[in-house]
Formats: sequence, structure tokens, C-alpha cells
Amino acid sequence: MLHDPDKESNRKERQKKNLIRFYLRRGLLLLLGLLILAILLIALICKETSVSVEGTAIYSQEEVIDRILDDKLSRRNTVYAFLKNALLPKKNIPFIDSARIRFRSAGQITIEIRQTPMTGYYLLADGTNRAYFNAKGQVTDVSSLVVDGLPSLSGISAEKAKKGDIIPIQDKADRESVLSIYQFFADKSIAISDLKLGENGTVQVSCKNLNISLGSKTNLRDKLKRVPYLLDKIEDMSGTLHLENWTPDNTDVIFEKDQAQMEKEAQQQKESNQADSKNSKNSKEGNSKEETKKSN
Repeated sequence: MLHDPDKESNRKERQKKNLIRFYLRRGLLLLLGLLILAILLIALICKETSVSVEGTAIYSQEEVIDRILDDKLSRRNTVYAFLKNALLPKKNIPFIDSARIRFRSAGQITIEIRQTPMTGYYLLADGTNRAYFNAKGQVTDVSSLVVDGLPSLSGISAEKAKKGDIIPIQDKADRESVLSIYQFFADKSIAISDLKLGENGTVQVSCKNLNISLGSKTNLRDKLKRVPYLLDKIEDMSGTLHLENWTPDNTDVIFEKDQAQMEKEAQQQKESNQADSKNSKNSKEGNSKEETKKSN
């Protein structure tokens, strides 16, 4: 009986393909089984028991958890929460640049927050919303939320603002001067509460109980250099430090005490006089008793 070589070749080819399909199905079933087993192990071992938050003073821990772990499974399983955050990171959360999930153990994770760098804010015309800006003068967020510890920028006005806008100071030189003043006080770790931009680009800074009148941007760098030294001299007094007329030829700086400071000093002087009077009286009584004792 004659065999057709083509048919024999086709038969062997089919057998080979069937064998490949068999092992491929076995391999896929094994892989699927391992995947199911891994999922079950993850579900059992990586049950979420503890979540901590680091890196933000703006939001509470619960507020961060609500925004980052925003579905039931993220609240139950640490691996799922980690993978979801890595593949689909949360964006457009006010005041937050990024949020990263880090494992502390199989059931414990930490949400690490990187806050948006902010230099200050200015109040919008509605009197409620604030436009927060960075060291470059770019608006980073617009919100009614009050962020503690940031100085305001007053003396300017704006109906509205959006992310990416530049602070509304038309004169570029004035804008750069304002930003350099913010940077100076930040570098010196001197907390200020407000920077007021006046007419013709004059600047006044509120710091503790003081107003620091810097005047125009003329000699601004030299004026600022003297501020830390003068603050150490003034200590906790209140009033206005006048640097607006400072020049290399006129280095006099006037400190004008305010009403509260004068009343405080008057009260201190009164208490000092009363103490001196009491001490003097006690001294006289002591001398009188000593003389009486000697005469006896």
C-alpha cells in the first residue's frame, strides 16, 4: 500500500500543533491557578489594618485617606491600594503635588504627601477665595481654604484667578522686588504676616508686632540686610521701623513706637516706681528699727 508523503507530513504537523495546544492550555491553566492563588494569598495576608499620613499640615489624616483611598477595596487591601495609586495616581488635589503609598508591613501603609510649594496668597474681590502663589509669582491654587502660616499680599486687587496666572502686579520690577522680599524673609526664617504694596511700588512688611516700612525698591537689598540686626535690637517692642529713607549717605533708622508700646512702657515705669517706693519705705523702716534697737 502506497502512502501519500504530503498527507503523512500534514498528519505529523497536526499532531505537533495539537501537542503545542495541549501544553499551552496546561501552561495557561497553571498560570491562572497560580494567579488565583496569589490573589487569595494577597487578600488574606495583605488586609489593611493601619494607614498613616505624612507630609501635610493642610489636610487632616482622614481627609487625605478619603481622597487617596477612595473606594472600598483600597480601604481593605494594601496591595490593591498600592497598585492603584502607582498606575492611576491622584491628580488635581488642591495644595498637593503628589501622593505616594509606602509599605510599612503587609497590612500597614503610609501615604506620603508632597505639598505644593507656596510663598503667599492674595485675597480675591469676592472676599472669600484666595489665590496662592509660589516663589516665581505663579498661582498654584485658588481656594477658600485658609492655609496657616502663609503671609498675605495686600494692596493689589483681582476679580478672579486661575492656576498658572502671575500675581497681578503690572510693573515687572515691582513684582520681582515683592518676590525677592518674600524670599529674603523665608531664607532668614523670619515669619511675616503681610506684605503691602503701596503706590509707586512702595512696600511695607508686617512682622510680629512691627511694621517695616521699606519704601521704594531703591537700595532695597541694603535695606533688607539691616532688618535682622534691627529686629534683634527691638526684640518684642511694637511699632514701625522706618527704612524708607535709608541711603548709603543717610543710614539713620527711626523706630516709631505705637500707642500700645507707649502704654506698655508707661505701665512698666509705673510698676517700677511703685517697687522703688516700696523698697525705699522698707529700707527706712528697717533703719528706724535699727536705731531704736541701738538706743535701747
